[in-house]
Amino acid sequence: MFGDSDGFYEWTASDAFGRGACGVTGKHERAVALLKQSLGSLAPGATGVVRVVRLDRLARQPSYVYGPTVLRLRCAKQTVIAPGE
Repeated sequence: MFGDSDGFYEWTASDAFGRGACGVTGKHERAVALLKQSLGSLAPGATGVVRVVRLDRLARQPSYVYGPTVLRLRCAKQTVIAPGE
């Protein structure tokens, strides 16, 4: 179980047609898997990122404080590739 002070991972995928998906999970590996799955269902050229997030304990409404991007992916044709591969 994750506490509200633990770090989480937010993933976001989108394509040039405005379609996309996003989510938050407590495990880095799960965020990467969900991002790759989402990119595979979007148009070629879709991009995605995984970022570190934490709950903002001082906000009146539930919200996140966004940290660094830990992964960027781009979908070329029907294969998801990471930069440098």
